[in-house]
Amino acid sequence: MRRVLAVALTVASIAACNHTVVTGAPPWALVKTPQGAGKIDLLFAIDDSPSMADKQALLADAIPTFLGRLVNPRCLDNTTSTAVPGDGQGCATIPNSRPEFPPVTDIHIAIVSSSLGGGGSPDVCLTDAENAKGHLLNRTLSGGSIANANPLTGSGGDFLAWRPGFANVTVYAPNASAQFITDFQALVVGVGQTGCGLEAQLESWYRFLIQPDPWNAITRTNDTPPRNQLDGVDATVLKMRKDFLRPDSLVAIIQLTDEEDSWSDPLWLGGYGWTNRAVYFPGGPAKEAGPRGTSECDAPVDVNNIATSGPNNPDCTSCAFPNSAKPVSRALIGSDPNCNACAGGQSTCPMKGWYTPWSDAPPIAAADGLNVRYAQQLMRSRYGFDSQFAVQRYIDALRFPTVPDRDHEGDHVGPTNYATSVQRNCTNPLFALELPDGSDTSQGSLCNLRLGTRTPERVYYALIGGVTRSLVDDVYGTTKLELSPDDWTRIVGKDPDHYLYDGIDPHMLQSTAPRSGLQVPSATYSLGTDPDSGREWNTLTSSAGIDLEYACTFDLPQPVDCTASPIGCDCATTAADGPPLCDANVRTTQIKGKAYPTIRELRVAKGLGKQSFVASMCNTSYSATLDGLVNRMQESLMPSCLPTKLPHLPDGSLGCVLVAVYANQTDQAAGCTDPGMSQPPLGITDIYADPITKKPLAVACATTQAASCDSTTPGWCVKPGVECPLDLSYTPSWTPPPDAQLVLWCSVTD
Repeated sequence: MRRVLAVALTVASIAACNHTVVTGAPPWALVKTPQGAGKIDLLFAIDDSPSMADKQALLADAIPTFLGRLVNPRCLDNTTSTAVPGDGQGCATIPNSRPEFPPVTDIHIAIVSSSLGGGGSPDVCLTDAENAKGHLLNRTLSGGSIANANPLTGSGGDFLAWRPGFANVTVYAPNASAQFITDFQALVVGVGQTGCGLEAQLESWYRFLIQPDPWNAITRTNDTPPRNQLDGVDATVLKMRKDFLRPDSLVAIIQLTDEEDSWSDPLWLGGYGWTNRAVYFPGGPAKEAGPRGTSECDAPVDVNNIATSGPNNPDCTSCAFPNSAKPVSRALIGSDPNCNACAGGQSTCPMKGWYTPWSDAPPIAAADGLNVRYAQQLMRSRYGFDSQFAVQRYIDALRFPTVPDRDHEGDHVGPTNYATSVQRNCTNPLFALELPDGSDTSQGSLCNLRLGTRTPERVYYALIGGVTRSLVDDVYGTTKLELSPDDWTRIVGKDPDHYLYDGIDPHMLQSTAPRSGLQVPSATYSLGTDPDSGREWNTLTSSAGIDLEYACTFDLPQPVDCTASPIGCDCATTAADGPPLCDANVRTTQIKGKAYPTIRELRVAKGLGKQSFVASMCNTSYSATLDGLVNRMQESLMPSCLPTKLPHLPDGSLGCVLVAVYANQTDQAAGCTDPGMSQPPLGITDIYADPITKKPLAVACATTQAASCDSTTPGWCVKPGVECPLDLSYTPSWTPPPDAQLVLWCSVTD
């Protein structure tokens, strides 16, 4: 029977089908937007730290194939479904064929970098080049900009817009796809590799797309020691977001990075998020040396007592707080054995309870440095704390209709507390109907947004990152479209939330020392024979300090002379056990690139399931990789199938309404007079009205439902489909209005 919900307008998620639900009187569920994704908003999140130039060049080379397939899809044989290149005319010139999906005729494409500055650090990433603030990038390798990288309206700017057939709206003429592609290639390589080495890969796109009130600056108070505080609201981010992000588009984030996400919560532990990002850790012995974790942190995880063993033990804490008590046992932290001994079994050290500043001399277990501070698998066990945001925060951001503003992010104690302390008090901008432009930064203006028509099924996250090729590629070397649970265990371990890594491939372990089971450094220099990482190496030989072992390596298209191009070059050392990236004869020439295990980014992809796509950075066929992303998005690019079981009302009629939404009209009473149109039923107009004043913010019209698709009545109908059990169609006398967004709402029934 019909379920009656007497509640105010709210948004939720149906667990079974993950459709957005608007509950009113009666409740309605958003089933589909029948047109398919004619619009795509593509956000490339590109790491701009040292060592990224070679990967950016590979990505730029793949852009023509990627964008070319979107605007000119392949043609599929109607009988065999085999694919041939598109003809640019919707397959009209290829007999017995159909396009794999309708051409995408409206694309916004933009870039954010991984640089958000030092996160309040007094001595790391302080330059403008190291803090892009999550703003869209418009720069080329020569230092210039792309004139065409402008918004459609306003002054948000710095993205490209492709709308063939709408030359009066955008700078690109209908036949200018080549220039559109060339311009974006220039923006990709223009990202460069002079950004912050403590990268904010996940936070940069979260800040741009999701954060309701992005901070304008991170400053420090006059306390002793000082605390971070978040000042102001960045109106530029808001304006750029509004211009770039449409409420009815497919959204895809394409992340390119060769390192672990290294952003920490600025407000961690009452505002001390800057401490573990500083060159000189407060109270520490010297440059880049951090504190040890207490002895509880060293214990292995007990599979029968996961929640309270090893690093999960609440008493696993940091020797940086010697005068405090452990949370459970209440023993004095300063009395812990680890806090009264040198790291790595050394008998002497600059300060007991702390690691040794990096040098060639200490054993690896004693050494520390910023390069290894943000390894997700190691951070809590090494230091007794984890100052990063929970991985779940980024997963939820791409699935949930509500998110917290920065005053409701939780208790800022650490990732394990996030789920129980966060308060999602704002509409997620990613799912909002209309976005603020930054002119009003009051809490209500930024949080109280109406829900739009985008559902989580139209949001994708693609990662080209540090993962061993054999774990994500099939036997033919092609990236798998979908990873199995066993695949994920080999990539991130059995239970990474609780530091249980049973079943993980050794290449995916974050380690400062050679990993068990892999080829160890040789007495004489060699590239090694390990097909994935070359071989293990002595990470203390790094000119930048202690480092991590690699997830994978790959051949560079061209050798790099590190004496001439030192930025991002890995072959400055001549040590025999140095990184397996250098020419065996000319050791200062780099011939291979590398990627570290990008565990946090991979865990985000795992959490998003079918809305994600993962490829190895070391599979240098990025064209094939992005082709896989298009394959993953195909379901959303096609006009989607109707559910096989649709609700019916007591009179036997279909309990659904196809609504035409006119975003640029607000006079609901005067609208809906065209043939096939009428005023919608109770509850529908509320969806497109201000929740407080009830004034229409868009005109919503119900289209007539015809009894059959042969009817002379102008309207919509349901019929058996070619590739779907049921297709939404239209009667011969009715054509969908070109200036309206169609949305099918169905009543929620038991």
